[in-house]
Amino acid sequence: GALSENFLSCRMFIKNIRLLLRSSVKYPQHIYQSAALAKRSMSTEGKGPIYSSIWNVIDKQLQPTHIELVDDSAKHAGHEAMKGSTAKETHFRLKVVSSKFEGLSLVKRHQMVYALLNEQFQQGLHALNIVAKTPQEVEKR
Repeated sequence: GALSENFLSCRMFIKNIRLLLRSSVKYPQHIYQSAALAKRSMSTEGKGPIYSSIWNVIDKQLQPTHIELVDDSAKHAGHEAMKGSTAKETHFRLKVVSSKFEGLSLVKRHQMVYALLNEQFQQGLHALNIVAKTPQEVEKR
């Protein structure tokens, strides 16, 4: 009854406030800088050489505001394409946000990342799932 109506009203109110905040709040520059610092201070310690190499190349060449790199190699170890391969780091998921992608189609963004990681592909990287966005695309969400 009345309790569930109040609950639904509160949920709608909260949802509307969230939408309003997302669309109107521009974060101060120091927040962006601290996020960039946090991203750059993330350690590749304990990660394999291909992971570290991918991270370092993407960080240096694309100067991203955000990087997520996940090693999914263990999920693919038994696959037919991996039979006979001695490479341990073969499959990754990469999410990267960089202003270097501005004005580029999705295909061109992926081609850019693949070109940057040519050496890693030669060293055993087999598959890379890429999500490549500009800061403006992320801000719109």
